[in-house]
Amino acid sequence: MENLTNQVLELKSGAKYFVLRQASYKGVTYYLCGELTPDGEDFTNQFKFLERIERDGKFIVKEVKDETTLQVLAKNIKLD
Repeated sequence: MENLTNQVLELKSGAKYFVLRQASYKGVTYYLCGELTPDGEDFTNQFKFLERIERDGKFIVKEVKDETTLQVLAKNIKLD
């Protein structure tokens, strides 16, 4: 699996997220992302954990909502 750290993910909604960290937990890949402004030049104050889901040879991401998973990710994925 390629490392997407420092890459931009664009969601179907048009929102763009910069991947700050990538990690694997229980065989699932997660991204800690910072939302970018519409022009892509700066960060908003929104940060999210996104989960990678493989489908038909491609991948999509969805926001992590499970509290237990969020706690584990927040504890273990740190920004230096």
